[in-house]
Amino acid sequence: MKTELATSTSPVHSSRQRPGSACEECRRRKVRCDRQRPQCQVCFESGLECKISTTRLPRGPRKGQLRTLRTRIGRFVFLKSSKTLAERVAALERCLADQHPEINQQMSALLEDTELDCESEEDHLRELNGFREGTAATEDRRAGTKSPRSPGSPRSGLVSDLMRADLDQLYFDRVHPFAPILQRWRYHIWSKQHRKSEGQTCLQYAMWTVAASLSAQFRTLRDSLYQETRRMLDALDSQTQRTDPNGSIEQAQAWVLICVYEYMQLSPLQAWMSAGRCCRLVLGMRLYELDDPNNPVMVARDQETSLIDWTGLEERRRTFWMAYSLDRFISFHNGLPFTLNEQLIATRLPVPEEEFQAGHPAVTQYLSEVMTRGNSDNTLPISTFSECIVLATICGRALAHRQKVAVEQISVSGDMAVFEGFWTRHQWLHDMLNYRIQLLSTSPQVDPMLMFARIVAQTMVLYLHSVLESITWKTGDHLLGIIEYERLCVMAAHEVVNLVKLQGQLGYFKVPPASPPYKPITS
Repeated sequence: MKTELATSTSPVHSSRQRPGSACEECRRRKVRCDRQRPQCQVCFESGLECKISTTRLPRGPRKGQLRTLRTRIGRFVFLKSSKTLAERVAALERCLADQHPEINQQMSALLEDTELDCESEEDHLRELNGFREGTAATEDRRAGTKSPRSPGSPRSGLVSDLMRADLDQLYFDRVHPFAPILQRWRYHIWSKQHRKSEGQTCLQYAMWTVAASLSAQFRTLRDSLYQETRRMLDALDSQTQRTDPNGSIEQAQAWVLICVYEYMQLSPLQAWMSAGRCCRLVLGMRLYELDDPNNPVMVARDQETSLIDWTGLEERRRTFWMAYSLDRFISFHNGLPFTLNEQLIATRLPVPEEEFQAGHPAVTQYLSEVMTRGNSDNTLPISTFSECIVLATICGRALAHRQKVAVEQISVSGDMAVFEGFWTRHQWLHDMLNYRIQLLSTSPQVDPMLMFARIVAQTMVLYLHSVLESITWKTGDHLLGIIEYERLCVMAAHEVVNLVKLQGQLGYFKVPPASPPYKPITS
């Protein structure tokens, strides 16, 4: 019946669209409404009530759109020149006019700043100032400059998430064996945190810098990573001097790795300068007396053994000993004085690597105990890292021995006490080296660090012979001893050649940075 009524009442020549508004159901379905009353055909067939709404949304730009456009134009005003501004505004006008012809006139009024129903000028200026500050921060990040609020923040976009995972793996595979200062699972826990301290960020970039230098895939990134790490460390050092003179353990660890990188890739003198900054950080944190039995902190720590963070304590020990070893080896290479004083050290030697990574506490010896034991004593075995520390100490004493000889030869005038003191020191160094060489030769494992320690020990025999050649006051009583030292020197030279060949078979990435192919041991 509805169809018959519609057909009978329809004119022969009806208009394309009946007057009135379409119903809500036809608008929702987006179909043409025949606008029949009281019910259109669509609603009649669907069995729905035909509703017509006379309220319509206003045409033109949405609320706040003009304000947004004004802000965008302010962006061009503050960032671009006048010529570029005119070109960009014209392009913006054309784009808006093409998309929304109805706001062409409003756009013109906007540019002329007339007939504009907007919020107060004060709000507008505040919005533009906020935008200008955000733009300045963005430009600082792009330029790699530091922000006054976060001087240790890195430049974004330098290392992607996938690259970070690869560089972390490279670090523990190729760098950690000769710089064992980090506990792996402990690092992975804090490295995944969204918010990290500035010292931790610096440490991460230092790790990636050294790892990239030992990778063909990321080698092109090493210079950028190094410059970024040095920028962050310099900024952090400036901030530390004002707020916390002692610094953080991550900051000291970052300097350790930067020192290693500079020794491998730049120059020993540059590495010596960085080693000095690292040593002063560990001195400020008093890491040289971590196990001082007279320290009240240690007494309280021993009473509450269940509350001790053994892993964190061992990381601090290893950071100190790594800084100490670099100070000795690099100063020896350059023939320059040391920063750390051996006589003040009251920190135990590092535990073996397996126990460190597993987080198992262990008690080790002091350096002074190892250096004062006689050859006949039953010395407890020490870790590979500790063996390198002992050799670094012998290097330091050998360099001091040579420097003291230079002063004695200036002031000596037949003083037999000075002469006998020289031979006593020289004989002690030779005996200590022979003892360490015997211990190292009995080790069954082929470890890169042990191989490096054996090379250093044999090289010190050659070095001590050069000290003998430098003295001018030789007597007949010691000629036989000098001849014996020459025989030991020839044997040590052959042993160094054999050890370097054997070390080459271990692979390029298992060679410590202080030995070939990176740097020679002696000057």
